[in-house]
Amino acid sequence: MNKDKLSLFVKKLLLKFGIYSLFRKFAPNEKIAVLRYHAVVDADRNFYTSPPIALSPAAFERHVQYFAKKYTVLSLDEVVDYIRQKKSPPKNAVVFTFDDGYADNLPAARILKKYGANGTFFITTDPIGRETRLWLSEVTYLILKTTRSEFQISAGGENHSFSLTDLRSRWKAIRALVKLIKSNDRLVRDAVLQQLKEQLGEAQLLREIENLILTWDEVKEMADMGMVIGSHTLTHLNLPNAAPEDAVKEIKESKAVLEQKLGINIRHFSYPNSGPYDYFNERIREYVIEANYDSSCTSMNGFLDTGSDLFALERVRTVPELAEVVHALEWDRVLGA
Repeated sequence: MNKDKLSLFVKKLLLKFGIYSLFRKFAPNEKIAVLRYHAVVDADRNFYTSPPIALSPAAFERHVQYFAKKYTVLSLDEVVDYIRQKKSPPKNAVVFTFDDGYADNLPAARILKKYGANGTFFITTDPIGRETRLWLSEVTYLILKTTRSEFQISAGGENHSFSLTDLRSRWKAIRALVKLIKSNDRLVRDAVLQQLKEQLGEAQLLREIENLILTWDEVKEMADMGMVIGSHTLTHLNLPNAAPEDAVKEIKESKAVLEQKLGINIRHFSYPNSGPYDYFNERIREYVIEANYDSSCTSMNGFLDTGSDLFALERVRTVPELAEVVHALEWDRVLGA
């Protein structure tokens, strides 16, 4: 048994025998853990997002069942109000959040409702209206599904050639294009996507990509069942690399579209394109404030308290194994491992 497998085995034992429950009882978390999810899909059906940010429906239901029973589940609305009022939240509190707006988020919302829990879903609005495709899914789906064995991209004065001979090379190409797009502005992104579509974009694949994203009727259903809806921009553009007017439009108009379509106030925003990239900064934070949001979430890891910056809220990254997530919330928090 290698080190990682041994570590997971021990964490599962700690979970099974209630050790983490003892942490919650004798050293309760007085801060709030905002859990960050993306996709809920079985591995053999996931051709549209990175495996590390996807959970199977069964795994997600285990998460929800556990947290709904063992923790206090808060809405992001409640969290913002606690921070604004400098009021101590309930101990051992968690919040469920989702980024992007994949179609699989509707079944996830139904699982949350089944256990009396609430979630906040940050929506990228243009793909919902089928005005564009979610570019992350487009890149991933086309490269994984194409029958082509190679393609070329020209961007930033450089030519890039990609081999697609096996799964490993396909994921290597996906990572390279995601890095290229996230590190540049809209013009580069659109040029890359156009070349990718011209070479790999069979009509059937392009139709399938559209169906990977929620529809407006589905977003309305989620709002009607009590889920909080937030904004994740119009097109998932990397905001720090965008021209100022472009970034403002992505932030401001996505809020307006959601409010017009759903007839509700959109209070919360989530910065897109996290990872080893410059995905938000003080300038972008100010644009969010000027657009009259009440909060914005980052992908920085950490817990919230009454002193947290409402426009740079930290979250906790989730993984499929429940024991890993609970370990981060309890063991790592208490012992600083």
